[in-house]
Amino acid sequence: MKITPAPDAQGLEACLAAHVAGCRFEQIPPAALAAARRSLIDVFGAMIAGRAAAGIDAMVALAGEWGGAPQARIIGSALRAPAPVAAWCNGAMARALELDDCVDYLPIHPTAMSVPALLAAADAAGGMSGRDFLGALALAQDLKIRLGLAVQRNAMQTGRNNPFKIYAATAGVANAWRLSPEQTRHALGIASSYAVGDGQCAIDGSMALRVQYGNVAQGALHAVLLAQRGVTGARDFLTGRYGYFPAFEPEHDTRALTDALGSEFRGDTISTKPYASCRATHPAIDLARELRAALGGAIQAQRSIAALRIFVTPEVAGLVGAPRDDKLRPATGPAAQFSLHFTVASALLHDGFELRDSQPDALQQPDRLALAARIDVVADESRRTGSVLGRTGLSARLHDGRVIELERAQPSGSPQHPVDAAALRAKLLDCVAFSGLPIGAARVDALIAAVQTLESAADVRVLIGALA
Repeated sequence: MKITPAPDAQGLEACLAAHVAGCRFEQIPPAALAAARRSLIDVFGAMIAGRAAAGIDAMVALAGEWGGAPQARIIGSALRAPAPVAAWCNGAMARALELDDCVDYLPIHPTAMSVPALLAAADAAGGMSGRDFLGALALAQDLKIRLGLAVQRNAMQTGRNNPFKIYAATAGVANAWRLSPEQTRHALGIASSYAVGDGQCAIDGSMALRVQYGNVAQGALHAVLLAQRGVTGARDFLTGRYGYFPAFEPEHDTRALTDALGSEFRGDTISTKPYASCRATHPAIDLARELRAALGGAIQAQRSIAALRIFVTPEVAGLVGAPRDDKLRPATGPAAQFSLHFTVASALLHDGFELRDSQPDALQQPDRLALAARIDVVADESRRTGSVLGRTGLSARLHDGRVIELERAQPSGSPQHPVDAAALRAKLLDCVAFSGLPIGAARVDALIAAVQTLESAADVRVLIGALA
């Protein structure tokens, strides 16, 4: 789809820059602000747990070796580093363990790159009000979702893992720091130089996926800092002859960016993950838990199931169902999180998929591997819906000849089946326990309470102190 007419005489980029520069907390609907608070609690947990993830020690060690101005704190460390370096480390932690939130109708993660950038920005500036922080986060989430809607071929189809996420994180920092419309436009133009997003790292189960989000958080700060100091960026960074859309996403519809811009915010469509795995596995995990309960628990499931078939869209099958041999015996934790075979087998045995289920000892457990070998993933065109997750079906053939069939379209954690406050707290406590950091339940509860009243906080850095 070709680009639609510009929203005003100045063009799309000017429209977006004016919106980002002028948007304020007061105009954001309560539902979007509530979603931003929930996302903030959720991504704190992801960062805390992510501190213990493979590869993060190497990044923090590099930050220490590089030194520099002690502007911002790195989560789970006594180290202070230049703000972009702190955002780099914290951004990687936020995506390290597949815990951060997502959008079910798009293959995007709307929060993990923006919170680390905003936290580092608050530290570097010597403070930021809770209203400015929360408003900037809600704006960034909305812009990320709008960009996802504007792209007509999603990341699961192309392998381009949403390079546009850099614009959302940059917009959040530019808004919080009150850049002018002209400075904001330059910051967004500069941000194009930091756009990254390959999907192969997810398929390979490599640590590069987490580094990618660190790169984006860091790049957002770089872009804003440079624009503040007079460095210019491409003015027509989205729609120019070699702008982002023509160069990388020629099938696009800019109406998704401009329709009800500034009056409607999409954050209330964000889903919170109840399981520590790729969101594309969640419907099947829900079904596996339902099957487990119907069969009377793990032992009966293991004994009763002769074969199990999972029916998903071709895109989901390509991401988490193939190649089959690799998915049956994932070599790494990230690979396990992107395996329908392994996550469903784990859910049948352990009633879910937690952080411990992708650790090295779990990858070698014979009962999981044996059960995973009975599972086949079937790509089914008829499973496509308006959501990239589609409709997931499960068909279990039992040794006694019975067949049990189940189906799920809206998985747990979606706006239709939300994670409640108790479950969100439990997830945060589990992340703390996994990290090994000395953060007790009292500090967790204080953190949650502070987030719930964040708009009244004079300085958002009170939250960072509970984590650093």
